[in-house]
Amino acid sequence: MKWSEIGLIILALAAVAGLFSVVTGGQETIEGEDGVPEETNPLMLIERDFAEICCGTGFRDVPSASADTIVKSMDLLDTISVHQANLYITRTLRSHGFGHVVTYRVPDRGLSFLCHTPDGEPMRFELNDTSR
Repeated sequence: MKWSEIGLIILALAAVAGLFSVVTGGQETIEGEDGVPEETNPLMLIERDFAEICCGTGFRDVPSASADTIVKSMDLLDTISVHQANLYITRTLRSHGFGHVVTYRVPDRGLSFLCHTPDGEPMRFELNDTSR
């Protein structure tokens, strides 16, 4: 064999190895410390964090006034005040990249948080104070 033939064989092997690494590299998943894939959807992460102060297993979908706004409802635990929940939710929204616009106090209901998702979609979280 000549040196040029050996070079072509090495080049072909490198091309096959590169193709293999590109094909298998796209199937990686982000895993946490315990080996379980981590969630990357900001809405799912928010729901998991809000579970610390809210009753139930997750958000309830609420028909919205405008078609482009996502509305989620949740009930506040009896052991947490509305003021503590306001601070907790505002900080959690900011930590997950949601753009908090304003919080309204809804008489005889609770709080309504107007914000934008990290993708810029309008969103409203309704916190119902069930202790009344």
